[in-house]
Amino acid sequence: MKAPSELISGGTSTVPLAGRREEMRALSSALKLRQSRLIVGPPGIGKTRLVEECITNSERRLVQVEKPPALHYLLVSIAEQLGCRSARFSPLAQATSIHLKPLVLNALRANPASVIVENLESRDPRMYRFLQDLYYTPGASLVVTARSSDRIGYVRRLLWDPRETIVMQPLSRPESLALFEGAARISRLESVDLDDFRHKVMDAARGNPGQIIAMCRLAAQPEYQCGRHIKFLPLRMDMLTAFVP
Repeated sequence: MKAPSELISGGTSTVPLAGRREEMRALSSALKLRQSRLIVGPPGIGKTRLVEECITNSERRLVQVEKPPALHYLLVSIAEQLGCRSARFSPLAQATSIHLKPLVLNALRANPASVIVENLESRDPRMYRFLQDLYYTPGASLVVTARSSDRIGYVRRLLWDPRETIVMQPLSRPESLALFEGAARISRLESVDLDDFRHKVMDAARGNPGQIIAMCRLAAQPEYQCGRHIKFLPLRMDMLTAFVP
């Protein structure tokens, strides 16, 4: 059986996007104008999906890094995506952060890009100083997604302005229902009692799209089914492990 986190992240693009018009408009406009943004919300609320939808149609140069554990990882990831070359180090992972930082910043000055850092959790002042230099590089921009501004440490000093923050709110009831119907159809749940399952999912997810999708995908697995009924309690408990803060 796939882990709950895989069920959430794998193939979400096949599920119709519900709502998020204002958020998409805000982020698409920021990417077009090379403006920096902070996107915040709990796990499963749709931060990654929002980024995916917006960058698909973006004509701007983009660099994307998922949850960098340290500055060196971030620098290597950005340098590789920018096509940076070093006469001293090949591969770039062998270079030191001191060598990589000017390499990346010079590449961004020569050919600006929007750098998207997803699920950032860092209290490292060195990470902050690099992102500060990136933030103030002419033509470049920084987009950060995080569970909350409290989790990004010193980077809050850069993205403190509420006008630069996109807060991901829970879906409305109609939006949640539309998402459920799409997720249930794609998960092929036509053989189960959808009325009872739908009611329980709506109450449990409280507008969190990731939870709605994850519960539908888990429900499609035989171990959570008993005839036409879903064993909701064990499904819910297993699914929640992917959303623990």
